[in-house]
Order: sequence, then C-alpha cells, then structure tokens
Amino acid sequence: MASINRLKRELVFKIVFYGPGLGGKTTSLRHIHTSTNPENRGNLISLATDTDRTLYFDYLPIKLLKIGDMGVKLQLYTVPGQVYYAATRKLVLSGADGIVFVADTQTARYDSNQESLDDLNRNLAEQGRQLSRVPHVFQWNKRDLPALVSVDELDRRLNLFGAPAVPTIATSGEGIFDLLERISRLVVEGYRADLPGVTRNDGFPLFLDAEEMGLALAIKGLADSQPGRVPASARREAASPAVMAHLEGTLPSHTLSSAPTPAPLRARSPQQPAAGPPANPKPSEANGVAFTFAEIWPDGDRDVARRTERALSTRDAVAAIAACEILVARVLAGVWTQVGDEKRSLDPATMVMLLGLDGPRYLEFLSVVRAARSQPPPTLHDALGSYAFALEARLAFDRTRRDG
Repeated sequence: MASINRLKRELVFKIVFYGPGLGGKTTSLRHIHTSTNPENRGNLISLATDTDRTLYFDYLPIKLLKIGDMGVKLQLYTVPGQVYYAATRKLVLSGADGIVFVADTQTARYDSNQESLDDLNRNLAEQGRQLSRVPHVFQWNKRDLPALVSVDELDRRLNLFGAPAVPTIATSGEGIFDLLERISRLVVEGYRADLPGVTRNDGFPLFLDAEEMGLALAIKGLADSQPGRVPASARREAASPAVMAHLEGTLPSHTLSSAPTPAPLRARSPQQPAAGPPANPKPSEANGVAFTFAEIWPDGDRDVARRTERALSTRDAVAAIAACEILVARVLAGVWTQVGDEKRSLDPATMVMLLGLDGPRYLEFLSVVRAARSQPPPTLHDALGSYAFALEARLAFDRTRRDG
C-alpha cells in the first residue's frame, strides 16, 4: 500500500520495473527522466557495470501532482535482470505498489521472459503476495526489431491475468508514458481498494479517483515536457562496496568478476563550498571530534572511522560518505571471509541480509554513495545517515560473530 510522508505531506507510490536483463528497464526510466521537467523529477540513480547492465537498481522519483496541500509522488525502480542478483531483486520488489513487467519481445528472448516472470511469481510468493492481486502491466518492448513474438501470442502465454499491455520502443520512448499512465492508474485504484471505510482528519485524502485527480493530464504533462540530457551522474560507473573493499585490499579479487571500476570519491577542496551552513568547529587534538565511535571498529578500521567523524565535524558530506563506503565495504568483506568460498562470490545484498540489516536501508545507502559523485552535493543529513548505517553494520557483524 502507498506510504505517506507526513513531514513532506506526500503520498508515495512505489512502482518496480521487472524483467530479464537487457530487456529495456533502465532505458525506459532514462526516457522518463530525460523527457520530464527537472522540477517534476529527482536525480536518476543508476548503479551499473561497464557493460551497462544494472547490478543493483535504478531509482527515479517523479513528483506527479498536488491534491490540495498534499503531493503525489511516484518512485520508479528497476531490478537487475541477471540470475546472480536474486537477493537484490527481492529487496527492490519489497513493498511495491505496482509492477511493470518489461518483456524483450524478440523471439530469441522468449525463454528469458518466461524465466523472469517465474522468478517474479516466486519472489512475490515469498512475500505472501500474488501477481493476480498486485497492480501490474506488461510492457512489450523492442517492437521495432525483426523476428518478434506477436502481441497476441505474448498476451496468451505471459499475460495470464489479463493485465493492461502496451507495445513500446524504449529507445525512442514510444509508448512509455502511456505505460506509466496505465500503471499509475492501477496503483491509485489499488490504494482505494485497500483503504478501510473510515474518514480521516489529518488532511490526507482516503479516496482518490484517477479522473478527479487529473492523473492522465499529469502524466501527459510529464510527456510534453522538453526533453533534456541525461546528467553525467546517471552515466558514470558506480563503485560497489565489493569494489571499494578490493581497492582497500580486504576482498579477494575473484569476487569482482562482474563489478565496475569505481570513479574515485574525493574530499571537497577548501575552495569548494561545504554542504550545509558554514561552521567553524574547534575539534580536539586527539581525533578531530569531542566524541567518537571509533572504538567499536577493529584496529585496522579506526583510522577510517575517525576520518569519517572529522569530515562530519567540518561538515564535509562528500568526504564523510566516501569514508562510510569504505567502512561498509570492510564489514561486507568480513562477512565474505566468514561464509564465502574460493569458488563463488556473494551478492552484497545477500551479505546484508545475513547480517540481519534492513534491505531498503542498504539500497538507500548505495543511492547516497552514488549521489555523492554528482551535483548538487549530498547534505550533512545524508552523511550522518550513511555513518549511522555503517555503525549498524559493524555492530550487526560483531553480533553475528558472537552468536555464531
């Protein structure tokens, strides 16, 4: 069910684009991003390999419309299509209000579509859900290519519950906003169906009608916006925790067979403005802060923890997030040492779940790390949240060692 952000007065719907690898999920989100007015969308967070395959997820927030003094926002996610990243797909799928199944409709890819759809049904079943009860649409993508499965055949063999289906060409954007309007309408209807028959007095409407909201016009407004360029932040390679661990010499190189080469994070130079209001703290001579969590880290990591805290005390969010990425990477490297072996590597999301950490928080941490390489710079709040996650990961690792 949709979440409510009371502080920002927003009703937020999470929509997940699911399907086989290289089927067009990321391309679809990129088209929505480049065709939407910057005032109506956030940054496209895209973590991908150097072969342009999404490893973790793509994320794009869209501000759709206002109802009174409340906003309606769509959070668009994609999942990695590769079999290896099954754990990450489960994390991203969790809490989805709607699903877009992106099928590569080339004849040679039919089996991949079927395998991905079966995977979707299994993951939903593990969460106690069924596709028939989740708002979903089918995206018949790549309709401009030769040797295609017919739309009728795709509907007969894949669309078992008669969901809306839209033929698309993601590379040109044909059909993409029609698809977005279909799934948005379904999630709004699903939200209405799940609500209890009571009224509320906090300003958040219980009953939304897609027509009364002006949903179709809002989506059309997005599509009619002037296309822009994909920002560099959406094209750069991401540094996964496994890569950072390898660079720090803590993770065997054979776990990096499909990981990207990171773009290094650098601390902001003195000439660059710091994130947040200026401050002139007077740190202690010991480690740059009056209070430290460094003692919870092993000897080899304490310098990095102190570096994080010094950056926080001087309000350098970029440098703090860079250090936090190293700390989390070293925790995951420790998990790998405990449970990994020489013949296989572990999906970082699997290691996060082994620690008992919250999966969506890990994905949020990754998005902050990614955003630290783009403009505008991250905030001090982002940096503090990253350090909090790093501390939680360290304590969880210590707890598993004691219990194990």
